[in-house]
Amino acid sequence: MKLRGMLIAATIMVLVGAQAPLVGQTTLPTLRIDAPASLETVAERVGLYPGARLSTAMSLAGLTHAGPPIDVLLIAEGAELARNTPEWISGFADAQRNLVVLFPNRAVSYPSDSLETLMHHEVAHILFSRAAQGRPVPRWFNEGLAMAAERPVGIGDRSRLAWTLVRHGGVSLPELEQLFGEGRTGNQRAYAVSNALVRDLLRVHGEARVGRVLSLVGRDLPFDEAFETATGEPLPAAVARFWSGQRLWERWIPFLTQPVFLWMAITLLALLAIRTHRLRRREQRRLWEAEEQADAEREARERGEDRDRNIPDSPYQAH
Repeated sequence: MKLRGMLIAATIMVLVGAQAPLVGQTTLPTLRIDAPASLETVAERVGLYPGARLSTAMSLAGLTHAGPPIDVLLIAEGAELARNTPEWISGFADAQRNLVVLFPNRAVSYPSDSLETLMHHEVAHILFSRAAQGRPVPRWFNEGLAMAAERPVGIGDRSRLAWTLVRHGGVSLPELEQLFGEGRTGNQRAYAVSNALVRDLLRVHGEARVGRVLSLVGRDLPFDEAFETATGEPLPAAVARFWSGQRLWERWIPFLTQPVFLWMAITLLALLAIRTHRLRRREQRRLWEAEEQADAEREARERGEDRDRNIPDSPYQAH
């Protein structure tokens, strides 16, 4: 079934740039936004996103010319395609058809944090495929690069990776590839690890060398060989280096120094202080009640003794 056939008849078309925009000597992608009438306002907003932000994806792909226009379809949640797509999938790319499909209502689902970053992520996949001449690359590398293209690393990425390491520990590359197909939880775990791994490769080797891997794959080199040729480091050594650097305390330091954590700590301390104060008040009330009970019992005993002293002897008492 054709994707366009799943859109209702009333559609709008927003062309992002009548001609492909330029940044320096780089020709950026031309995006053609297509949406049903119910998403007309969203489509107009998407059409206003700055095209220059796609220069990061172009740089990572190692491209100076983006190639043919890319069609971006916005899909409403009531559409058949949305109903047939797992809810944790917020978008996907079909490089052979120069097509990106986005579900706007799901755009804030990890790994994306907005519709704009989601679009950059999926457009990046199209560009990476063009750089590799349509030949496949491992998904962990593809997704990690796309996350680097869409936005800078954030506190959410660091804390998610830290939680993944605490909960599951490290994974091999074959296990990482398999995680992408294991539902929402496995999928998000795979994105967290892929994001950190590829950003580590970019930090060590730089964008140009990592981007060149795609070009070498496009020349029919196996991915592992292309990676070592481009970076000078065997892939297993790069992965081992990455995992050896994932000391837990190093991952938590950025999180612990963030204002959000400090406010969380202050809030928890305040709640603890309130709870402690309530427990102390409860204990104090218990002591007061015990003292009042003891006083009442003592007074009752004293009244009883007074009555006994005031009662005269019975005239019928035996002698």
